[in-house]
Amino acid sequence: MPRRLPTTGRKQRGLTLVELLVALGLGLLVVVIAATALLLGQQGYRSVDTTTQLRDRERFAADLLARVIIQTGYQDLGAGSVSLRSTAKLLGNDPEPDIYGWNNAIYKDPDDLVLSTSTKITNGNRPGACTVNDTSCKNGSDVLVVRYQGVNSPTDATKPDNTMINCMGLGEAGLTNGDLNDRASSIFHVTRGTNGEPSLSCSYYNFATGAWVASQPMIEGVESFQVLFGTDGVTPLTAASAAATQDTVADRWLRADQLTVAGNTAATRENWRRVRAVRVGLVLRGPVGSAEQAYADPFTPLGPKYASPDDTGSSLSVAADRRLRLQSTFTVHLRNDLTLR
Repeated sequence: MPRRLPTTGRKQRGLTLVELLVALGLGLLVVVIAATALLLGQQGYRSVDTTTQLRDRERFAADLLARVIIQTGYQDLGAGSVSLRSTAKLLGNDPEPDIYGWNNAIYKDPDDLVLSTSTKITNGNRPGACTVNDTSCKNGSDVLVVRYQGVNSPTDATKPDNTMINCMGLGEAGLTNGDLNDRASSIFHVTRGTNGEPSLSCSYYNFATGAWVASQPMIEGVESFQVLFGTDGVTPLTAASAAATQDTVADRWLRADQLTVAGNTAATRENWRRVRAVRVGLVLRGPVGSAEQAYADPFTPLGPKYASPDDTGSSLSVAADRRLRLQSTFTVHLRNDLTLR
């Protein structure tokens, strides 16, 4: 008779249906928690990364704008050939102002250096010139012109010494013909790229080719560029009185269109020569999805005090598109006398 081997324990059995369901439920819960933590971490990383990029762009934009704006009206008194504003006045000339601009305007390459009579760029032409109805174009952004004299290298008179730069960061050489209307010129404005993103862009006059360099984007994501001008003794839309006291301190902040005197180019130029400071407001945006929540709160690039229904863009309404946005406001005081005295 065959011998039966002793058993060492109970026979092994599988899981019951209830035990299997409980195990699957616990496993699924762990997966959901892990996935949620991963997504939250990814969103947090994206937000931090976008914030860092926006702050870097904001610093670069502010540094470049301040560096170029503070050059306004510079005259190299040590140059071999320089035409002073005071000399131009004695000769009965009326040169272009060294700072100029347009409110709520779309940029187009000018025909020449006489910008105060340009018909290509006009105040308020941005809405009609926009082909899209979003803040990448239709945002009330302004156009700013800065003029100054470059400086030649002491060792090579054909090259700049790079102390004076244009809006692209390139050195501007000193000029040899002594014409006040042939000063180095830089124009800041906002353009919309082929990818639909707005950028702070630059155009400058190239004296070697005798033409304006086509607009070039510099800082992507600049959704709004607003400018106010601190003026000394200027009444909006009115010719300044020659007897008005000027103490070189800005006493009123005006838009570019408020410095225009209808039908009087000379008076308009004189108003611009009374600008003593420039207030700049920027709104920069990140990519869609860079913000954890969707907000549609308006921005005031120049500050709440300067938000006005008469100034398109001074209050910027944005879509709830989950973009991180950064607002920046700063003031540059001009150190050079812009008058003809």
